[in-house]
Amino acid sequence: MASTYLNNEDEILLRVAEGDEKAFAVIVDHYTDIIYPHLLSYIKNAEKAEEITQDIFLRIWNNRKKLTGMENFAGYVYVITRNRAKTAFKEQLADRSKVVIDPLGDILADSEAVSLEVKELQRVLQQAIENLPPRRKEVFLLSRVENLTYDQIAAQLNISRSAVRQHIVEALVFLRSYLKEKLGIIVSHAGWLLLICDLFV
Repeated sequence: MASTYLNNEDEILLRVAEGDEKAFAVIVDHYTDIIYPHLLSYIKNAEKAEEITQDIFLRIWNNRKKLTGMENFAGYVYVITRNRAKTAFKEQLADRSKVVIDPLGDILADSEAVSLEVKELQRVLQQAIENLPPRRKEVFLLSRVENLTYDQIAAQLNISRSAVRQHIVEALVFLRSYLKEKLGIIVSHAGWLLLICDLFV
């Protein structure tokens, strides 16, 4: 599997650069088992490592245009992962009393507009979730609505834990793109997107 991927990496990266989500799924599948353990060894927090792993894949997808002709993608991934791991580790050492930032920004800034704006966000988010492929939608809802862990979802659906993680990452990529297209909302951080989903799903 690994050697097959490496032999076709240039082609896969080109397809990802062109917006091919299936090719991106191959990237996620190959690199998840490299990125996640590295993060976990640094920050010793499985939930945080999961979140940062999702963030890294979102960053790769958001910057996919840069992948064309990239000579050392593995090195690119390593640098991103190393930098995020160091940042997360430093944050853990810092004062843990942080100010909570509202991820909805201007949407909730105007109290008179809150009701309509929130209802519209809820409607579009639900619409986006309904447009997920059936299995991905099922995994996502089990995670965000039923609050099941990756291990619990894997056991319930008889799939691997890495497959669950991949479904979540790809769902986040799709939801982010959908919100941007329909409402012009740009959510760059996976954790904020998950929080929005927790609030409105």
